[in-house]
Amino acid sequence: MTINAIAKLTAAFDATFTSPGNAAENDRPPAVISWPSVPVEIVRAAGLQPIFVRGGAMQTPSADAHLEPEIFPGRLRALVDAALTGNLSGAACVIVPRTSDPDYKAFLYLREFVRRSIVGTLPPILLFDLLQSDGPDVGAYDTARTRALLDDLASIGGRQPSLDDVHQEIARTNAARAAARRLAALRRDRPRARGAEVFPLLGAFWQLEPNAYVALASEAADDFARRAPLDGLRLLLAGTPMDSPALHVEIESHGAIVVAEAGPWGSGAAGDDVACDGDPLMALAEKYRRDAIGPRTPVSALRAWFLRILDNVDAVVVSLPPEDTAFGWDYPGLRDLLQARRIPHVCLAGDPYRPLTPADHDRLHTLVNVAAAPTGKVRHGG
Repeated sequence: MTINAIAKLTAAFDATFTSPGNAAENDRPPAVISWPSVPVEIVRAAGLQPIFVRGGAMQTPSADAHLEPEIFPGRLRALVDAALTGNLSGAACVIVPRTSDPDYKAFLYLREFVRRSIVGTLPPILLFDLLQSDGPDVGAYDTARTRALLDDLASIGGRQPSLDDVHQEIARTNAARAAARRLAALRRDRPRARGAEVFPLLGAFWQLEPNAYVALASEAADDFARRAPLDGLRLLLAGTPMDSPALHVEIESHGAIVVAEAGPWGSGAAGDDVACDGDPLMALAEKYRRDAIGPRTPVSALRAWFLRILDNVDAVVVSLPPEDTAFGWDYPGLRDLLQARRIPHVCLAGDPYRPLTPADHDRLHTLVNVAAAPTGKVRHGG
C-alpha cells in the first residue's frame, strides 16, 4: 500500500502542465502557473486546479525560434513552446508571478504573441505582481494584488468565493504543509530515504488536492519511519532552485545523500503554515512574500534559511546553470559562510536536467572524499 502511495505522489509530481494526469482535481479547469509563488489557496477557492510548469530535457523548437538563449530557464521555454504549439488550449488561464526577470519577460512575450497574431488565441495571461521586498507599503500592495488575482480567477472560474472559502482552503493546505514537513524531516536529521526518492513526494504538494496529499504523504512517511537510517555524506543542494530530481540522482551516485535543497519544490515546498486570525488575503500575501524561494527572495531571508540547514549537512553543491541571472550574485556570501563553518562545497555550472560531465563527476568524487576526511566519518556541519 505504501509503495502505491509513493508511486501516486511521484506520478502527481511528474504530471506536466499540458497533461495533468493524476494531478487532476475533480475535473476543475486547470490554471497553469509558471512558478510556485502564487497562493494555491485562492486558485482552488476560485474553483480552478493549479498546475505548475517545470523544466526538463525536452526540446522546445518553437520557443527557441523566439527566445534568446541562456536567458530563459527550461520551464519558461516549455511554457512558451506550449503556447506556440497550441498545447495551452485546455487551460483556463496562465498565471505568471513577477518573481524573476525571465518570468516577467515570458509574460510580455506571451502577450506580444497574441498582439502580433503569432498565435491565434491563448487563455487569459495573468501577471501576479507580488513584491518580496521590505518597506512600509509592501504589505498593503501585496494584499491588494492578491485580492485582484482572486477576483480575476473568480471571473475565469465562474465561482465567487467568500472569505470563509479562502479560510477553508488555508486550513486544508496547512494540513498538507504539515504532512510535507514530516516527510522532509525523515530525510533531514537521520535520513531514511535518499533525496531523489523524497524530492518528488515533496514537490507533489503543489499538484495534489490537499486532502489527497495528506493521506498519501502520511502513508509514505510511515514507511520511511520504519526504515533503518542511511549512512553517507549529508549534502545540501544550493544555488538555482531545482524542479527535477535529475541532479539528485547524479550526486547520490557518489554515495552522498541530498538531505535538503533550496527552492520551492523540495525542502521549501511546505514552509511555515499560513497564520490567519484576520484577513485571509493579507495572511496569504505575507506568507508568499516571506516564504516563496526564488530569484527575488531577499538575501537576508535566504541566509537565515541556510543557517538553519547548515548544522545538519557535511557538504554543499551549488548549481549555477548558464541561464542563472540571480543566484550567482549570492554565491560569494554563501562561499564565505561555508568557509567560516568549514563546510566544503563545489559549484556545478551545467544544465541540471542533463547528465554531468566527467569533470563534474570528478569534482563530486573529490568533494565526498574531502568532506569525510580525516577520520573517514562525515562531520554533519561541525
